[in-house]
Amino acid sequence: MTRLFLSLALLWATPSTLAAVPYVNWENHPIRALDLSPDGRLLAVAHTADQRVQLFDVSSGAPIAVGSVVVGVDPVAVKFRTDGELWVVNHISDSVSIVDVAARSVRATLATDDEPFDVVFAQGRAFVSCSQVNKVLVFDAANPATPQRIAIKGEDPRALAVSADGRSVFVAIFESGNASTVLGGGLMNASVGLPNVVSDPRGPYAGVNPPPNAGSVFDPPRDMSATPPAVGLIVRKDGGGRWRDDNGSDWTRFVSGVDAAASGRRQGWDLPDRDVAIVDTTTLDVRYVSGLMNMVMAMAVNPANGQLSVVGTDATNEIRFEPKVNSQFVRVNLALVDAAGTAAQVLDLNPQLDYRVTTLPPAARETSIGDPRAVVWRSDGQRGWVAGLGSNNVVAIDAQGQRVGAPIKVGEGPIGLALNEAGGRLYVWNHFEASLSTIDLSTGSEAARLAVFNPLPASSRHGRALLYDTHLTSGLGQAACGSCHVDGRMDRLAWDLGDPSQASKAFNQNCLTQNIRPCTAF
Repeated sequence: MTRLFLSLALLWATPSTLAAVPYVNWENHPIRALDLSPDGRLLAVAHTADQRVQLFDVSSGAPIAVGSVVVGVDPVAVKFRTDGELWVVNHISDSVSIVDVAARSVRATLATDDEPFDVVFAQGRAFVSCSQVNKVLVFDAANPATPQRIAIKGEDPRALAVSADGRSVFVAIFESGNASTVLGGGLMNASVGLPNVVSDPRGPYAGVNPPPNAGSVFDPPRDMSATPPAVGLIVRKDGGGRWRDDNGSDWTRFVSGVDAAASGRRQGWDLPDRDVAIVDTTTLDVRYVSGLMNMVMAMAVNPANGQLSVVGTDATNEIRFEPKVNSQFVRVNLALVDAAGTAAQVLDLNPQLDYRVTTLPPAARETSIGDPRAVVWRSDGQRGWVAGLGSNNVVAIDAQGQRVGAPIKVGEGPIGLALNEAGGRLYVWNHFEASLSTIDLSTGSEAARLAVFNPLPASSRHGRALLYDTHLTSGLGQAACGSCHVDGRMDRLAWDLGDPSQASKAFNQNCLTQNIRPCTAF
């Protein structure tokens, strides 16, 4: 179950008093925060913090509030089925609310499996991702009853998209990993932990532990007065299927080869890197796309060429030592996957960054995008936009995924995009500050920003910047604490953030291995 951060709000509190009473903050963020009705006149907003859907008339271009509907706890996705019917996914309530738009009321509620996140429609069916149980539920959209269930072989399926021909539903695996794993090296007792294969004399470093990371030496140079402890080692599978450390040494024989048992594995062991699942909407068969990024955050299909656009972040956790990863430990990626899901191109959405430089002036950091959470395309496929939750901006891209022009500054926490192409407007939901930005596409700038009620306590609103704001807390503007502690949780990756240039320090924390081996200076 998602973590509970603050005490329970009084259920009978009115919107005018909610800000003054105790409040539950589950720190869930919408996956599909905005959706335009099929006729383009009505904009729906998943206002997660307020447990309701906000509705705006955008027929004139400028959003005009026209009511709201209270739904379940933590609505995270809105999707129109028809002009008169809106489906809302409630993450904590484990439900989908079917809203009668004209009546401004919920006409039906569908129970789902644990922690649903998104919904799309294809071939007369509704597909709902359920993140905690790693499944996609399939309902008859017109007469939803007992759903079919599709198992997804990946952790935390969230965002969904439909192919241009409706024959495929794409499922983003949020915590997909990046084909990195840990070789045991710290605990000497193999009966209570992974065998110490890093110290194995048959290994690439003849048992030297910790091994060097820059040829035969350490970078930064080692303090020779300190005695470093034996440690584990992170290796990552390269494009050729070989398991290598950050020094380029090949550990494959100990990971999946003839000596796999020395690392506690079996010969032939592998770690699948499944980033996107592709569901056949007719047969419900599933296949996977790999090698894109380790946090898959949002997707959209280019309507002109059918290409799938995937945005998210990729960590360089195989690189050891804090001075080596400082400011550089994450990339903000855009992957372009062909309609068949058989080929992909991965691009850095911050091509202006030289990662050999770890600190830039504030003005240069402002050009970066961080923590991408939404992508949308124009109908001709020649222009798209990506929203950066952590950088508080929106960047434009061309059909090849290259950035175009300067970033567009919007409100705090942009997480949803909706394009009103006929009106020349792009709408942006700023989740953290609870506001709706209107971008004038003719000028490429924010034309207006409309604030709505935000029930979050000031402590949560002010504290979020310290976790998420990539321009505030990183040297390059693309990373933040939230890049690893994603949404206040974790990225499920191993990291070695030691520093060989420093003297030994006394261990003064809780020793979790006390019954196995006492903790020593580090």
